[in-house]
Amino acid sequence: MFFVANHLNQAREAPTPEAELSFDISRHPVKVSIVEALKGQKGHLALSRLTISSFDTEEHLLFSAVTDSGQVLDQEQCEKLFQCNALVSPRQVATGPVTDKLKSEAERHAAATISRSLDENNRLFQDERDKLEKWADDLILAAEKALRDIKARIKLLNRQARQATIIAEQHELQKQIVEQEKKQRRQRQRIFEVEDDIIEKRDGLITKLEKQMTQRTAREELFTIRWAVV
Repeated sequence: MFFVANHLNQAREAPTPEAELSFDISRHPVKVSIVEALKGQKGHLALSRLTISSFDTEEHLLFSAVTDSGQVLDQEQCEKLFQCNALVSPRQVATGPVTDKLKSEAERHAAATISRSLDENNRLFQDERDKLEKWADDLILAAEKALRDIKARIKLLNRQARQATIIAEQHELQKQIVEQEKKQRRQRQRIFEVEDDIIEKRDGLITKLEKQMTQRTAREELFTIRWAVV
């Protein structure tokens, strides 16, 4: 794990000067149709890192790329490009309209990713809420059933005590009634404790929702290149 983390840190800190990459699809060992469709074309590409902080911290690597003819490449096309061998040569990447187009695509891609993340967080929150409500219902139902069972037992014992004619039997039944009444009081207290547990869990859920509402994002541009598929 440390080995992987170390390599990731090295990759993050590596210099990324502007350059031109010529991706060689003709010698790729397997057929990659979406890259082969770009053969003979050129364009510009930018990579940025989007960090989203809410429930947890998410990191996304987002590609933005356009061909010289103005065609926008999607994330999968860009990822597949970087699975191909490439010849790297120094080059100053164009500015002006090309840069503006890449910036616009990067912002659109980031907005879509943030929206998906928010939708996923909403789904997770709804799932947690549904689980909490089911858990709360099960606890309350179980506690109330236990109380009803105790009340039914007390009612039965009282009927038996009224019908008993032997003192010893009366005495034993009264002892059982007293014990069941103690259990009844404890069970009523248990219901209050269950309700307190539910309130505590709901407070925790509200705290998570507040964290989600204060979602923070940051975007960092990693590199921009001129590309060609040969």
